[in-house]
Amino acid sequence: MPRLAALFRLALRFIAHCVLSGVATARIIVGRRPTRSGLVRLRIAPMSETGAAVLAALVSLTPGSSAIDITPERSEILLHLLDLDSADGTVAGIRRDFERDVAALFPAGDRR
Repeated sequence: MPRLAALFRLALRFIAHCVLSGVATARIIVGRRPTRSGLVRLRIAPMSETGAAVLAALVSLTPGSSAIDITPERSEILLHLLDLDSADGTVAGIRRDFERDVAALFPAGDRR
């Protein structure tokens, strides 16, 4: 049951992130607001390689961010962010809304 709850929370939070990030990205594009884009290393909680791939996919499917590289042995994902000035908030949102539930669904040492 805890895994089902984690999956449900993750799905709802992902949808919310897509909507909010889509609006923010559209504002940048339509408003022609100059931004600094760039790369950020995200240290991730212990999870299986599949979990890291799922987390990277969730990030990449969210507008304004893309996972560039996954380094499981260092527990890192290299991200490209459209708005580097909001990097702290973006990373905090990934940790708060995605990371814990993905780690619960795909724990470290799990072969899924």
